[in-house]
Amino acid sequence: MTNRIIETLGIDLFPYAIGTVEFKSDAPFEPTKLGDIQNQVKDLDAKKLDDALVYSKGLLDDESSRGEKLESKAYNLIGVTGISAAFITGISSLIPSELQPFHPMLLGTLLFIYILIVISLTVTVLLASRVVIVGNYRYSFPDIADVFKMNGQSAIEIKKDRLTTYIYCYAKNNQIHNIKASYLIGSQLWFRNSVVLFLLLAFTFIPNIFYSTGIYLSQSSAVLSLTPTTAMLTETQTVVPATPTIPVSLTPSGTIQPTVQPQPPQITMSPSRAIPTETLFVSVTPTP
Repeated sequence: MTNRIIETLGIDLFPYAIGTVEFKSDAPFEPTKLGDIQNQVKDLDAKKLDDALVYSKGLLDDESSRGEKLESKAYNLIGVTGISAAFITGISSLIPSELQPFHPMLLGTLLFIYILIVISLTVTVLLASRVVIVGNYRYSFPDIADVFKMNGQSAIEIKKDRLTTYIYCYAKNNQIHNIKASYLIGSQLWFRNSVVLFLLLAFTFIPNIFYSTGIYLSQSSAVLSLTPTTAMLTETQTVVPATPTIPVSLTPSGTIQPTVQPQPPQITMSPSRAIPTETLFVSVTPTP
Protein backbone atom coordinates (compact mmCIF):
# COMPACT_ATOMS: atom_id res chain seq x y z
CA MET A 1 0.00 0.00 0.00
CA THR A 2 2.81 2.39 0.89
CA ASN A 3 4.67 1.62 -2.32
CA ARG A 4 1.49 2.27 -4.28
CA ILE A 5 1.11 5.72 -2.69
CA ILE A 6 4.77 6.52 -3.34
CA GLU A 7 4.42 5.58 -7.01
CA THR A 8 1.18 7.54 -7.36
CA LEU A 9 2.74 10.69 -5.91
CA GLY A 10 5.96 10.17 -7.87
CA ILE A 11 8.22 10.25 -4.82
CA ASP A 12 10.26 7.39 -6.28
CA LEU A 13 11.22 9.67 -9.20
CA PHE A 14 13.50 11.91 -7.13
CA PRO A 15 16.67 9.90 -7.97
CA TYR A 16 15.79 10.08 -11.68
CA ALA A 17 15.23 13.84 -11.49
CA ILE A 18 18.63 14.57 -9.97
CA GLY A 19 20.39 12.09 -12.26
CA THR A 20 21.64 9.51 -9.75
CA VAL A 21 19.49 6.85 -11.45
CA GLU A 22 18.57 6.57 -15.12
CA PHE A 23 15.77 4.80 -16.90
CA LYS A 24 16.84 1.76 -18.87
CA SER A 25 15.20 0.11 -21.83
CA ASP A 26 16.03 -3.10 -23.60
CA ALA A 27 19.62 -3.26 -24.77
CA PRO A 28 20.01 -1.94 -28.33
CA PHE A 29 20.99 -4.24 -31.12
CA GLU A 30 24.71 -4.85 -31.13
CA PRO A 31 26.59 -5.37 -34.40
CA THR A 32 26.46 -9.13 -33.78
CA LYS A 33 22.67 -8.90 -33.47
CA LEU A 34 22.64 -6.90 -36.68
CA GLY A 35 23.94 -10.05 -38.30
CA ASP A 36 21.09 -11.98 -36.72
CA ILE A 37 18.63 -9.63 -38.43
CA GLN A 38 20.31 -10.30 -41.77
CA ASN A 39 20.00 -14.05 -41.24
CA GLN A 40 16.28 -13.67 -40.49
CA VAL A 41 15.50 -11.72 -43.67
CA LYS A 42 17.75 -13.57 -46.11
CA ASP A 43 15.05 -16.08 -47.06
CA LEU A 44 12.47 -13.47 -48.14
CA ASP A 45 11.60 -13.39 -51.81
CA ALA A 46 11.35 -10.21 -53.89
CA LYS A 47 7.63 -9.60 -53.27
CA LYS A 48 7.93 -10.11 -49.53
CA LEU A 49 10.99 -7.91 -49.44
CA ASP A 50 9.07 -5.04 -51.03
CA ASP A 51 6.24 -5.38 -48.51
CA ALA A 52 8.71 -5.62 -45.63
CA LEU A 53 10.58 -2.50 -46.82
CA VAL A 54 7.37 -0.44 -47.00
CA TYR A 55 6.23 -1.66 -43.60
CA SER A 56 9.55 -1.14 -41.80
CA LYS A 57 10.05 2.29 -43.42
CA GLY A 58 6.60 3.31 -42.16
CA LEU A 59 7.47 2.14 -38.65
CA LEU A 60 10.72 4.11 -38.72
CA ASP A 61 8.93 7.28 -39.82
CA ASP A 62 6.27 6.85 -37.13
CA GLU A 63 8.98 6.40 -34.53
CA SER A 64 10.68 9.60 -35.63
CA SER A 65 7.36 11.42 -35.38
CA ARG A 66 6.86 9.97 -31.92
CA GLY A 67 10.20 11.36 -30.79
CA GLU A 68 9.27 14.84 -32.03
CA LYS A 69 5.98 14.73 -30.11
CA LEU A 70 7.74 13.69 -26.92
CA GLU A 71 10.18 16.58 -27.17
CA SER A 72 7.39 19.05 -28.01
CA LYS A 73 5.43 18.02 -24.92
CA ALA A 74 8.56 18.33 -22.80
CA TYR A 75 9.20 21.87 -24.08
CA ASN A 76 5.58 22.82 -23.36
CA LEU A 77 5.86 21.51 -19.81
CA ILE A 78 9.04 23.50 -19.24
CA GLY A 79 7.36 26.67 -20.54
CA VAL A 80 4.22 26.26 -18.45
CA THR A 81 6.30 25.43 -15.40
CA GLY A 82 8.30 28.63 -15.88
CA ILE A 83 5.09 30.69 -15.95
CA SER A 84 3.85 28.90 -12.83
CA ALA A 85 7.15 29.57 -11.05
CA ALA A 86 6.90 33.28 -11.88
CA PHE A 87 3.35 33.35 -10.50
CA ILE A 88 4.21 31.57 -7.26
CA THR A 89 7.21 33.90 -6.81
CA GLY A 90 5.13 37.06 -7.12
CA ILE A 91 2.05 35.85 -5.24
CA SER A 92 3.13 37.72 -2.10
CA SER A 93 2.73 41.04 -3.89
CA LEU A 94 -1.00 40.33 -4.35
CA ILE A 95 -1.60 40.52 -0.59
CA PRO A 96 -2.71 44.03 0.47
CA SER A 97 -0.48 45.46 3.16
CA GLU A 98 -3.48 46.77 5.11
CA LEU A 99 -4.85 43.29 5.77
CA GLN A 100 -4.67 41.87 9.24
CA PRO A 101 -1.91 39.28 9.83
CA PHE A 102 -2.68 35.61 9.31
CA HIS A 103 -3.16 33.19 12.15
CA PRO A 104 0.18 31.50 12.99
CA MET A 105 -1.18 28.02 12.23
CA LEU A 106 -2.63 29.18 8.92
CA LEU A 107 0.60 30.96 8.06
CA GLY A 108 2.56 27.76 8.72
CA THR A 109 0.20 25.78 6.51
CA LEU A 110 0.56 28.27 3.67
CA LEU A 111 4.33 28.21 3.98
CA PHE A 112 4.38 24.41 3.87
CA ILE A 113 2.19 24.31 0.75
CA TYR A 114 4.34 27.01 -0.84
CA ILE A 115 7.49 24.94 -0.31
CA LEU A 116 5.80 21.83 -1.76
CA ILE A 117 4.79 23.79 -4.87
CA VAL A 118 8.36 24.97 -5.40
CA ILE A 119 9.66 21.40 -5.04
CA SER A 120 7.03 20.06 -7.45
CA LEU A 121 7.84 22.65 -10.10
CA THR A 122 11.56 21.99 -9.72
CA VAL A 123 11.16 18.22 -10.16
CA THR A 124 8.88 18.84 -13.16
CA VAL A 125 11.54 20.91 -14.90
CA LEU A 126 14.34 18.46 -14.07
CA LEU A 127 12.47 15.47 -15.48
CA ALA A 128 11.25 17.35 -18.58
CA SER A 129 14.76 18.66 -19.29
CA ARG A 130 16.05 15.08 -19.46
CA VAL A 131 13.73 14.45 -22.39
CA VAL A 132 15.31 17.20 -24.50
CA ILE A 133 18.87 17.00 -23.16
CA VAL A 134 21.46 17.03 -25.92
CA GLY A 135 24.25 14.45 -26.13
CA ASN A 136 22.82 11.64 -24.02
CA TYR A 137 20.92 9.93 -26.82
CA ARG A 138 22.37 8.48 -29.99
CA TYR A 139 19.85 7.83 -32.72
CA SER A 140 20.36 5.46 -35.61
CA PHE A 141 19.53 6.39 -39.19
CA PRO A 142 20.26 4.84 -42.60
CA ASP A 143 23.83 5.57 -43.63
CA ILE A 144 24.54 7.29 -46.92
CA ALA A 145 27.60 5.07 -47.29
CA ASP A 146 25.29 2.16 -48.10
CA VAL A 147 24.78 3.72 -51.52
CA PHE A 148 28.42 3.08 -52.46
CA LYS A 149 28.02 -0.62 -51.70
CA MET A 150 25.39 -1.09 -54.38
CA ASN A 151 27.91 -1.52 -57.20
CA GLY A 152 28.89 -5.01 -56.17
CA GLN A 153 25.43 -6.14 -54.99
CA SER A 154 22.35 -7.49 -56.68
CA ALA A 155 18.95 -5.84 -56.30
CA ILE A 156 17.79 -8.51 -53.85
CA GLU A 157 20.87 -8.04 -51.67
CA ILE A 158 20.40 -4.28 -51.68
CA LYS A 159 16.82 -4.62 -50.48
CA LYS A 160 17.83 -7.08 -47.77
CA ASP A 161 20.53 -4.72 -46.47
CA ARG A 162 18.10 -1.80 -46.52
CA LEU A 163 15.46 -3.80 -44.68
CA THR A 164 18.05 -4.79 -42.09
CA THR A 165 19.01 -1.12 -41.61
CA TYR A 166 15.37 -0.06 -41.21
CA ILE A 167 14.70 -2.72 -38.59
CA TYR A 168 17.88 -1.90 -36.67
CA CYS A 169 17.21 1.86 -36.68
CA TYR A 170 13.60 1.38 -35.63
CA ALA A 171 14.55 -0.88 -32.72
CA LYS A 172 17.33 1.47 -31.51
CA ASN A 173 15.21 4.64 -31.75
CA ASN A 174 12.24 2.92 -30.14
CA GLN A 175 14.29 2.12 -27.07
CA ILE A 176 15.52 5.72 -26.83
CA HIS A 177 12.00 7.06 -27.09
CA ASN A 178 10.81 4.66 -24.41
CA ILE A 179 13.39 6.15 -22.06
CA LYS A 180 12.29 9.68 -22.98
CA ALA A 181 8.65 8.74 -22.49
CA SER A 182 9.44 7.49 -18.98
CA TYR A 183 10.96 10.86 -18.06
CA LEU A 184 8.04 12.68 -19.65
CA ILE A 185 5.49 10.62 -17.73
CA GLY A 186 7.29 11.47 -14.49
CA SER A 187 7.36 15.15 -15.41
CA GLN A 188 3.63 15.17 -16.14
CA LEU A 189 2.98 13.41 -12.83
CA TRP A 190 4.83 16.09 -10.86
CA PHE A 191 3.16 18.86 -12.82
CA ARG A 192 -0.16 17.32 -11.78
CA ASN A 193 1.04 17.49 -8.18
CA SER A 194 1.84 21.17 -8.69
CA VAL A 195 -1.65 21.92 -10.00
CA VAL A 196 -3.26 20.13 -7.04
CA LEU A 197 -1.09 22.09 -4.62
CA PHE A 198 -1.98 25.34 -6.38
CA LEU A 199 -5.67 24.59 -5.87
CA LEU A 200 -5.06 23.68 -2.24
CA LEU A 201 -3.19 26.95 -1.74
CA ALA A 202 -6.06 28.90 -3.31
CA PHE A 203 -8.71 27.22 -1.15
CA THR A 204 -6.62 27.96 1.95
CA PHE A 205 -5.54 31.46 1.00
CA ILE A 206 -8.51 33.14 -0.67
CA PRO A 207 -11.13 32.78 2.15
CA ASN A 208 -8.75 34.41 4.61
CA ILE A 209 -8.19 37.28 2.16
CA PHE A 210 -11.94 37.93 1.88
CA TYR A 211 -12.38 37.70 5.64
CA SER A 212 -9.53 40.11 6.34
CA THR A 213 -10.71 42.47 3.60
CA GLY A 214 -14.21 42.57 5.10
CA ILE A 215 -12.82 43.41 8.53
CA TYR A 216 -10.63 46.13 7.06
CA LEU A 217 -13.48 47.71 5.10
CA SER A 218 -15.83 47.64 8.12
CA GLN A 219 -13.21 49.33 10.28
CA SER A 220 -12.55 51.95 7.62
CA SER A 221 -16.27 52.78 7.28
CA ALA A 222 -16.60 53.05 11.08
CA VAL A 223 -13.72 55.51 11.25
CA LEU A 224 -15.19 57.57 8.44
CA SER A 225 -18.61 57.71 10.14
CA LEU A 226 -17.09 59.06 13.39
CA THR A 227 -15.08 61.82 11.75
CA PRO A 228 -17.04 65.16 11.83
CA THR A 229 -17.04 67.28 8.76
CA THR A 230 -17.58 71.05 8.97
CA ALA A 231 -18.31 73.46 6.25
CA MET A 232 -17.47 77.16 6.56
CA LEU A 233 -19.50 79.70 4.72
CA THR A 234 -17.99 83.17 4.46
CA GLU A 235 -19.48 86.30 3.16
CA THR A 236 -17.94 89.65 2.64
CA GLN A 237 -19.47 92.95 3.56
CA THR A 238 -18.68 96.14 1.79
CA VAL A 239 -19.37 99.26 3.81
CA VAL A 240 -19.73 102.46 1.95
CA PRO A 241 -18.93 105.30 4.37
CA ALA A 242 -21.19 108.28 4.78
CA THR A 243 -20.42 110.96 2.30
CA PRO A 244 -21.12 114.53 3.38
CA THR A 245 -23.12 116.76 1.13
CA ILE A 246 -21.67 120.18 0.88
CA PRO A 247 -24.28 122.74 -0.24
CA VAL A 248 -22.91 125.91 -1.76
CA SER A 249 -24.68 129.25 -1.40
CA LEU A 250 -24.06 132.17 -3.71
CA THR A 251 -23.82 135.58 -2.13
CA PRO A 252 -24.50 138.84 -3.94
CA SER A 253 -20.84 139.54 -3.73
CA GLY A 254 -20.25 136.45 -5.87
CA THR A 255 -18.73 134.35 -3.10
CA ILE A 256 -19.63 130.76 -2.63
CA GLN A 257 -20.38 129.48 0.89
CA PRO A 258 -20.55 125.73 1.04
CA THR A 259 -22.77 124.11 3.60
CA VAL A 260 -22.35 120.55 4.77
CA GLN A 261 -25.42 118.36 5.09
CA PRO A 262 -24.87 114.91 6.58
CA GLN A 263 -26.29 111.94 4.72
CA PRO A 264 -27.19 108.63 6.29
CA PRO A 265 -24.56 105.92 5.79
CA GLN A 266 -25.18 103.36 3.03
CA ILE A 267 -24.24 99.73 3.63
CA THR A 268 -24.28 97.26 0.75
CA MET A 269 -23.81 93.46 0.93
CA SER A 270 -21.80 91.95 -1.88
CA PRO A 271 -20.56 88.37 -2.31
CA SER A 272 -17.43 89.71 -3.86
CA ARG A 273 -14.84 92.01 -2.45
CA ALA A 274 -15.31 95.68 -3.39
CA ILE A 275 -13.17 98.74 -2.81
CA PRO A 276 -14.90 101.41 -0.69
CA THR A 277 -15.32 104.75 -2.41
CA GLU A 278 -16.29 108.23 -1.16
CA THR A 279 -18.72 110.46 -3.05
CA LEU A 280 -18.85 114.23 -2.53
CA PHE A 281 -22.20 115.85 -3.19
CA VAL A 282 -22.14 119.62 -3.77
CA SER A 283 -25.41 121.57 -3.89
CA VAL A 284 -25.55 125.22 -4.85
CA THR A 285 -28.28 127.38 -3.34
CA PRO A 286 -28.60 130.94 -4.71
CA THR A 287 -29.30 133.65 -2.11
CA PRO A 288 -31.29 136.67 -3.07
